[in-house]
Amino acid sequence: MFRQSLNVAKAQAPIALFGINGKYATALFQAAAKTNALSAVESDLNNIEQRLSKNARLEEVLSSPLLNKAAKEQLIDSLGKKSDITTHFFKTLVENNRLNETRAIITAYKSLMEAERGIVSVTVTSANRLAGKDLKDVKDSLTKGGLIKNFKEVNVVNKVNPSILGGMVVEFGDYTIDMSVSSRLAKLEKLLTDSIAV
Repeated sequence: MFRQSLNVAKAQAPIALFGINGKYATALFQAAAKTNALSAVESDLNNIEQRLSKNARLEEVLSSPLLNKAAKEQLIDSLGKKSDITTHFFKTLVENNRLNETRAIITAYKSLMEAERGIVSVTVTSANRLAGKDLKDVKDSLTKGGLIKNFKEVNVVNKVNPSILGGMVVEFGDYTIDMSVSSRLAKLEKLLTDSIAV
């Protein structure tokens, strides 16, 4: 049924996601949009994510190649009542041996739902915590520069990673803008190594 519902005219996803998790999340989003079940599926996925968070062993079992398909389907059924779309989607994951992608698919679906609501999340990674003014400057640069448009709200989250040494890495959607010192040093080292090798 899940695959059949994908053959009907496709609902447009608000943003393009790539990779296995992006493709599955987009397919789920499109199937849910066609039946006006976006919120129901989101609620199902949130419940599944909470259960996985409470029980790390459950996630291991779902990802295990040793567990047969019937046992995996029973395990999925035991995760509580779900909409038909979500149930069929997880059967498809079992069929394609992709249950190990569950967490990543849930995260990707959340990104699609945020974009559907007009929200885009931007992650700014820096060597040290950035002040509110700096984060506002990044947000202004992205919106005024035209890199992010057609969104009502931009959420900027600052992550700290001392290994980038300085500068910042800005990520949103499938875009990465790497202005870190570590990346510049790596490029310089490659340039020097290539020059010496000649």
